[in-house]
Amino acid sequence: MGSRAVLVGYSARGRAVVSALRCEGHATELTIVDADPERVEQAEVDGVSAVVGSGWRLSVLWSAGVHNADQVVVAVRDDAMAMRITSIVRSLNETATVISVVRDPELHELVSYLGADLVLGAVEAAEWAFGSSEVPADGTGLPDLEWTVAERAVAREEIGCSPLDCGNQVLAVVRDGRRIWAEDPAVATLRDDDRLLVLSSTSEDR
Repeated sequence: MGSRAVLVGYSARGRAVVSALRCEGHATELTIVDADPERVEQAEVDGVSAVVGSGWRLSVLWSAGVHNADQVVVAVRDDAMAMRITSIVRSLNETATVISVVRDPELHELVSYLGADLVLGAVEAAEWAFGSSEVPADGTGLPDLEWTVAERAVAREEIGCSPLDCGNQVLAVVRDGRRIWAEDPAVATLRDDDRLLVLSSTSEDR
């Protein structure tokens, strides 16, 4: 049975997430929500179903199918709006896996409280991208970051480990053609034939 996903915000980050969700058919039904008509047009050119409108409007989210989606990704640029949308998404769908992109690390706990299962921020992305823990706690001075989601093989030293022990960049495990979120107890330990969906980042120049 196919997996239904909704992405709120068709930015560069959003397109990277779309690529990961569609990889190997993990999201057979995918819908984009964006208030920018040009981005919606680009989504349609890319072969993705899209709805024009603000991601905080109930009617728009309902039209996109958020209420019965399996995964919802909130990838808007404004943190306050990301929190607002996350809360509305969770109120519409209690069972979906919700991933929210929020720049300010001080807001991550609050975004989780509002309903996000996974919160991704600029600080974590910078650490993964630049290989350094010397990142300001408030994320100041960091460039805009382009999110990249890729699939890779399980490393030899990771076999038998929990995906949660393999770093924050591991988002999900692909096993027997099915994507399982890293937090799911169904994938307690990694096998040598598993594949990992991982997050990294590079500087955005737009």
